[in-house]
Amino acid sequence: MLKIIAAILIVILLVTTTIGLHAKIERKVTNWLELSRLSYFILLFVSIVHAFLYFKSLFISDILWIIYLVITYILMETAFRLKRETFGNPHLTVLLFIILVIALGISCWQI
Repeated sequence: MLKIIAAILIVILLVTTTIGLHAKIERKVTNWLELSRLSYFILLFVSIVHAFLYFKSLFISDILWIIYLVITYILMETAFRLKRETFGNPHLTVLLFIILVIALGISCWQI
């Protein structure tokens, strides 16, 4: 059940991040950043709960998943910062999109 919630949150994160990084007005970029952060932290919370529930059997894969999520968060914050300060970095936007699609694939594969 937690993995299904995680997959849904990744889809929401993918949509909010993509819309936010393609927004033209800085206020809308900030609004989508807030929604992306909210969905990210809920996803991180669900992943940590999953790591505690399946501590003995899936601990290594859960820790690697949480590290992957932290790296994704760093890239997401960097992309939004560049979008708010300048016109953004399209290469970083594509990289973040690919990383989120890979995260969705990993999450669906683990179900």
